[in-house]
Amino acid sequence: MPAPCPGPCNNAWRRAEQQLAADGTPHDIPVTWGQPVHCPRCASRAHAQLAELPELVVAISLEALCGTAPKTTGTIGRAGAVAWPGQAARLLTDHIVGGLLEVEDDLRDLRHLPHRPGRGTEGRDVTGTVRFLAAHLDWALTQHPCAEETHDRKSGNPAAQIGGWHRAALRFTRRDARLEHYRIPCPRCELLTLFRADGDDYIECRNINCQLLLTPAEYFEHTRRLASECQVARAA
Repeated sequence: MPAPCPGPCNNAWRRAEQQLAADGTPHDIPVTWGQPVHCPRCASRAHAQLAELPELVVAISLEALCGTAPKTTGTIGRAGAVAWPGQAARLLTDHIVGGLLEVEDDLRDLRHLPHRPGRGTEGRDVTGTVRFLAAHLDWALTQHPCAEETHDRKSGNPAAQIGGWHRAALRFTRRDARLEHYRIPCPRCELLTLFRADGDDYIECRNINCQLLLTPAEYFEHTRRLASECQVARAA
C-alpha cells in the first residue's frame, strides 16, 4: 500500500490530521500519496532545488561583497565590534557545501561506491557533488534509510536537507517567496493572521493557537459573509 508523501505537499494534511487527533476537528484536506515514497511533484522539486544550489552558492558570495553592509554590535557611545567581512556568507557557504559533501559520502557508503580522492577547490567540489547527487537522487528519494522521514529541520531525508539548504540560500540572497497577507480576520480566532505562501494550496492562520486552514473557496465565502454582515450593520 502506498504511504503519504513525506514532502511539503502534505504539510496542510499533516497539520489537519494532528488537529483531528488532538480535538476531533474533522477536515476534508486530501492526502498526496507517494509514488512510491515521494510524489512526482516533490521529487521534481528536489531535483530542481539541487540543480540551483551551485548558482546560489555563488550568489551568497556576491551578496557578501555587494549586499547590505554588516551591522555593528555594542552600546551607544562605545565603538561596536564589526563582524569580519563576509562572515555570514562564509558560514552559510560552509554549511551548504559541507552538507552536500556529507550527503555524497553517505550515498557512496550506502551504495558501496568509492569515495572521491581528496577535495579540490570549493567551486569544483560543489559542481562535482551536485552532479553526483543528481545522478543518484532518485535512488535516495526511494531507498535511502531516511527517505520516508517527514520533511522538517531535523530530518535526515536527503530531499528535506536539499530543501533546507535551498531555502536558506534563497533567504540570504533575498529571493525567498514572500507571504501574502490576507487582511481579513480569521473566521476562528478573529485575528489578522491569515497568510498564504507562494505555491501553497491553502490559506493558513499563523496564530500558533489557531492554525486554521482555508481553501481559496472557503476564504472567498468567508469574505463574502463578512461583507454581507457589514452591509447589514450599515443599513441598521
